[in-house]
Amino acid sequence: MTRMNTLAAVAFAFAAGVASLNASADNIDPANYGVAAQASAGARVVDITPRTRYINVTDGDTVTFNVGGQQFTWTFRVNHGEGVVALSAILPKELDAHGVMVYVGQDPSYR
Repeated sequence: MTRMNTLAAVAFAFAAGVASLNASADNIDPANYGVAAQASAGARVVDITPRTRYINVTDGDTVTFNVGGQQFTWTFRVNHGEGVVALSAILPKELDAHGVMVYVGQDPSYR
């Protein structure tokens, strides 16, 4: 294997490891993805059902999640502009998010 291929393989393995850490609810500090917000601040309401697999949001969005009739509001703020996090990592423990992932995109006004 050439040095370039070795470096590419190491970079890929590192990126895969970071992605798996980002996706795991057990290894996430919710503060890295934003803060809980008042429900009245929620500009968007998303119903989480057993069929929901993922949600796309933009950095800075405030979203109210409706999970089994209970609501929880979160303002997404990521230091690196984008990321992926398991919804269960930011929801209160009593709410079940069925393995739903949240993909946080970069705010286009900062590109």
